[in-house]
Amino acid sequence: MKRDGDRFHPGSRPSGCLGGDRRHQVYRALKTRALLYRFRPGQHLAVVELSDQLKVSNTPVREALIRLHAEGHIAAVPARGFFARELRLREMQEIHDLLQILLRHSLEVVARQASLRPLPDMGPPPFPPCDPRTAIALARRTEALFIGMSRWTGSDVIERNVADLCERTHHVRRCAYRSSDLTVPLHASLAALTSALTDGKMGAAVIALNDHFRVLEAALPDLVMRALATSLMQD
Repeated sequence: MKRDGDRFHPGSRPSGCLGGDRRHQVYRALKTRALLYRFRPGQHLAVVELSDQLKVSNTPVREALIRLHAEGHIAAVPARGFFARELRLREMQEIHDLLQILLRHSLEVVARQASLRPLPDMGPPPFPPCDPRTAIALARRTEALFIGMSRWTGSDVIERNVADLCERTHHVRRCAYRSSDLTVPLHASLAALTSALTDGKMGAAVIALNDHFRVLEAALPDLVMRALATSLMQD
């Protein structure tokens, strides 16, 4: 059974369980597993085995794996098949750097606009820090905020890339919000960001955004280790 916490699709509509467009549902199910690192690092992703688990034929599973490999979510070895990728610190650092660059660009666009679209309100943490429900809720709020900012650029390419980067960093973000040392400064920086944007204070917004990523950058080595351990414990 799929847990509610496993359903995160910042860049797409929620899709439910293998109904409707079966190929898309299989793709989303396997992508979620890959992005939440539910597979063991280097695990062979056997088409027959996954088909049995999802109760579908081999064809949509094979198509989904081909697509996930093209998107860089899994690895492929000629004549051997598909394999789960490892969660790597350097890759996470590069992804966070790119996400910050795109969000800074979004703020630059905002500074030139006379009117702004409404942004999701971060609001107070819904549950006590370290509660898994808090981590999931705050991760989703963060992603909604970042994607909302990207829409200000008017660029579908930037919005799609921000949504993709939010998906790729979702698991690490959830681990960050499960840390009592990180939840407060991360949430505070994003609350300050939304407040500054609401008040039209672009300088303060840039500072708040930089503060958020500065906290993450310092914590990433520990977060990547914690994220990998969390994934393996949940298998």
